Parts: sequence; C-alpha cells; structure tokens
Amino acid sequence: MKWRRDIEVLTPLFNRGAYQNAPEIRVPSIRGMVRWWFRALGNSADDEKEAFGGMKMFGQRLKDQVNASRLVFRVDQIRARPAPKREIPTLPHKHGKQASPQAAFEPGARFELEVFSRFGPLRHDLQARVEAALEVWLLLGALGLRANRGGGNVWPADGTAPATPSELRQRLDRFGCKWPVFLAGRDVGNTLEALRQAATDTVNRMPDVFGRAVGGREASKVKFKIVRLDTQLRLLITAPQMDILDRARAALHGHRSQPETWQML
Repeated sequence: MKWRRDIEVLTPLFNRGAYQNAPEIRVPSIRGMVRWWFRALGNSADDEKEAFGGMKMFGQRLKDQVNASRLVFRVDQIRARPAPKREIPTLPHKHGKQASPQAAFEPGARFELEVFSRFGPLRHDLQARVEAALEVWLLLGALGLRANRGGGNVWPADGTAPATPSELRQRLDRFGCKWPVFLAGRDVGNTLEALRQAATDTVNRMPDVFGRAVGGREASKVKFKIVRLDTQLRLLITAPQMDILDRARAALHGHRSQPETWQML
C-alpha cells in the first residue's frame, strides 16, 4: 500500500504536542483520526488491530496477540503559519476569555501525507478499507482541538476534491460511508468567520447529541465541518444516524447554523 495526498487545512488548526503555545501538525493525531474513521465505517476490532496494531485483549480473533502497526504515516512539505497574535478563538461566537483562545496555525496550512504498509503487503480488502477511511477522513473529518466544531478541517488540495454536493455524496457512497450529510444554506454565511461562528454556536444540554466538556467528557455525535464546494466555503453537518441530526435541528432553532436551511446531500 502507498497512499499520498496534498492536504489543505481550511480552518484554524489547534493541534499541539508537548508545548501548549506552539502548534504542530502531528502524525499521532492524524493516525488517531484515521483510525477513528476506520471504526466508524464499520470495520471490526480484529481488522483494526491487523492494520493499526494493538495490545492483548483487543479484538476477538487476535485478542491473545500483540500486533505492531502495519501502517506508517509520514508528514512532509509542511507549509503552515502560526497565528500572528499567537492565539485564535476556539469559540468564535463568544468574546473575551469565553472565546477560549488557543495557539493555532492560520487557515490555509498545507502538508503532504503519505501512508504506506510495512512487514509485507496488506490483504487487498483490508488495504481498500484503510484507504476508504483515509478518504472519508479528508471529506468529513478534521484534525486537532475542536475537530467537531469547525477546527482543523482538512480538505484535498491535489485536484481530487469534490466540486459539488452531489459529487461529495457520490464519493462518500463509493467509500462505504452511509452517514447522512447536510449542507447549511448560503444565508448562514460565506466567510470563514461566519461559518466558524455557526459551527460553534450549539447548546450545552443534550450530551448524547452535542457532547459535553464537564461532568464526564463526551464527544459530540454531531460534526460541523467547513468544506469548499464550487470554490465557496460551506458548512457541512453530519452524524452517524438521521435521528441524531433530527434532534440537533430541533435544538438549534434560532442559532447561527439556521437548521431550517439545511439541505440533505
């Protein structure tokens, strides 16, 4: 297996390592996101362990084994500028300290990602599913802090990005992703700042839909992502099941994302 893509990060990238005031584009973070999407696409724990590695008691058929990862992730050609004021709000719909500014790369960061196999070739079907997870991560996923709320939104930058909503849906179907996907109406905004505000303006209740940061951290099931279609930035909203999005739309009435304008792909 050898997969290589040029990637642009359309929104501020809040990805850090040991130094909290210095943003980085980190291979472990990318690997973790791709591995998450591999699971989200319905692959088994044994397949995950065979491709990405794992310790004992992980998986069923392979639970007595310790497996090293068969995949190598390599980042190259990083072109990224730290924010000139060192910090960017992670909650742009708020002001002051409530906006929670963090060290970040400015929108437009780019890098090349290469993923290749080691210890011999992967099974053909397993390789296809790893590549599908990589592609779906590019189309629906993100990197770093606030990944579910418009932070670190990755997008293909090598001429392979879908140009229209229908092409995006076709691409997701081709890679086995059946998640329902909506695009917010153009009235939500066409600037990065307006779309980021819409992505972060949710509600604190309903942790089973929007997640929570206190009282037992829980990731949001609803993902807001800024994408580029027809050369314009748009706000995408997705979740594993339609009923989650139905509940989100009802709860967000009157908020900046204007759920009454959402159109399903």
